[in-house]
Amino acid sequence: MKKIFWTVLLLVISQWAIGQKTIAKTYKNLDINAEFIADTLAIDSNIKKALTYSIHEDSLAQALFKKSLSTAYRLQSQEQIAKVFFEMGIYFYNNFEYFEAIKSFNKAMPLFENSKQEKELAKLNYYLGQAYYYVYSEDSAFKYFSRALNLYRKGKNTGGEAWCYNGIGTIYGSKNYKVGLKYLNKALAIYLEENDVKGATSAYINLGNIISDNVSFKEGLPYYEKAIAALAIQKSDYNLAIVYNNIGDCYINEKNYVKALFYFEKALETSNRMDVKNLNGLIYLNIADVKLKQNNLDEAIIYSNLSLEHAKKNNDMVIQANNILNFSNIYEAKKDYKKALVFKNDYISIKNRALVYEEQKKMQLFQSINELERSQLEIINLKNKNENTHLKLQSKMNLMYFLIFISIILTVFVVILVIQQKTKKRYYDLLNSKSEQVNTLKDKIQVKNDYLNELNTTKDKLFKIIAHDLRNPLSSIEAFTDLMLQEEDAYDEEDQTAFLHAIKESAMKASLILNDVLAWAINQDSSLVKQRVYLHKIVDEELKLLEVLALQKQITIQNLIHERLSVITDKNKVTTIVRNLVANAIKFSHLEGKITVQAELVDNFIKISVHDSGVGIATNELQALFTADNKKSKFGTQNEKGTGLGLLLCKDFVEKLGGTIAVESTLNVGSSFSFTLPFTDVTPE
Repeated sequence: MKKIFWTVLLLVISQWAIGQKTIAKTYKNLDINAEFIADTLAIDSNIKKALTYSIHEDSLAQALFKKSLSTAYRLQSQEQIAKVFFEMGIYFYNNFEYFEAIKSFNKAMPLFENSKQEKELAKLNYYLGQAYYYVYSEDSAFKYFSRALNLYRKGKNTGGEAWCYNGIGTIYGSKNYKVGLKYLNKALAIYLEENDVKGATSAYINLGNIISDNVSFKEGLPYYEKAIAALAIQKSDYNLAIVYNNIGDCYINEKNYVKALFYFEKALETSNRMDVKNLNGLIYLNIADVKLKQNNLDEAIIYSNLSLEHAKKNNDMVIQANNILNFSNIYEAKKDYKKALVFKNDYISIKNRALVYEEQKKMQLFQSINELERSQLEIINLKNKNENTHLKLQSKMNLMYFLIFISIILTVFVVILVIQQKTKKRYYDLLNSKSEQVNTLKDKIQVKNDYLNELNTTKDKLFKIIAHDLRNPLSSIEAFTDLMLQEEDAYDEEDQTAFLHAIKESAMKASLILNDVLAWAINQDSSLVKQRVYLHKIVDEELKLLEVLALQKQITIQNLIHERLSVITDKNKVTTIVRNLVANAIKFSHLEGKITVQAELVDNFIKISVHDSGVGIATNELQALFTADNKKSKFGTQNEKGTGLGLLLCKDFVEKLGGTIAVESTLNVGSSFSFTLPFTDVTPE
């Protein structure tokens, strides 16, 4: 008994002692002496050396960063700790490890904010924007670019503003190229005024890409040439290889294969000078494409094989698929149709694997971003815990009395447990005789528990879908609103109109999601209200509501259900099911398409079917249509948007009504969604 008491007391006191660790301080609260300065110089030296290592020597770099962190924590300096985390993020950023970079930047963020280092905070937000852009999270990138822009403006740092304009312009390049060009030209003007060669090079490359893609190659070429001239001074082989490759791509579109080949060979020569030749697969593929178009079939095979070798080494499924397609086209040109067909089938197979791989990468991206956001939240929580620890130091004696009191309570608790243990022994024989009954009940409980776990898993998946789909529109609204709240003369009327359209579109998307969630939530609590329902009349009423959508696409909808056919069921739920299925049919039908709604009696069930002649659904996608795993909503034939929750609602409602839901579809031919309702002719009282 005494051993238990002293063990518990020792554990509690040790936890209190650990909590007394002093939190990091800012420079103004530290004693800056010669020893402190020597330690900070050692930190700078270790960081400088770590940044010289490549990603292949990561263990050496991390050892130096760890040593720097240890010194910074010993100094208890927030500024030094933040600096180490920031430079660690720069190391990962320069080596293309963007997720690791984001983790390190997020660890530095609260420390920079607490020490009010606005200059460093602006730079940190800019690098976070760049890192999120490179992992294809453009909404998050836009948010951090906007924050960095505000901080740079506040500090009157025009060079920093230019880099933010460059990042925002690049994001707009794929959405609204005119707005993107406006931001990039703002950045270029500042770069040229300040003789920033690196910045001007980046702006020239981005302007060349956007103008070549959206206006004409002829107008984009001068920007590429200016970028090449600047890169000759800057000596960046990676960017130079990309520019040469982009020019070659443009000459292919111009059908000037000689010049295209010239620039691809220059890109290859530049790429071969780099330690990591991650561009070679793409360049070899482009050269093979030129050789095929020049009818140099044997050379095309050689370059496709080289490209395929690099693509396999880098696990690049897209380039692998394009090379297999190249082989099919080459052998078709050689009139070896048998080999061409084999490669065509291989292309289809690897293309499907590539699509699955891309979906997995998107899921990994989503999970990684969530993990990063959780890490950031944990950092904030740790900061709050440190502040609480600081407050505990001021009430040390009170805490000691409290711990003694807790120890006494724990001792009493242990005594009670011993007494209870003796009482349990007296009932052991009785419990043993009842064990068989308990086991039977346990089995029943386990069955119900499995069912509840399955429902809980589906609910969790659904809420993850809702959280994921709501994040993008809400982030867009936050970012655009933040921009519009800046100085009145910062953006012209065209910019503000574009922002308002984006805010409206994001708000409408969020509203659609919330409407579907509300319908699902109401269904969970509401009971069935059964009455006689005439199916022809219900379908007619819903078709009138959807008539405008159908007229916009000149779609003909026929209601072939007999006017006298009725069923005893819940009218509201049937109405919701019909509305969702017909709306989906309209969404995925082509102009002047045809939709039919019909019903038939099958084994004491009424089967209602909605047929369309639309785009159809791939076989490998059918099984996931009615599950929470299918969280992506596809665009309609005219880019109509949805929430991805409609079919989940339909399945939930149909099963509550005692029926089943099914789908049959042929790609590019059409789809048929059907559901069943129990048929009875007895009207409820």
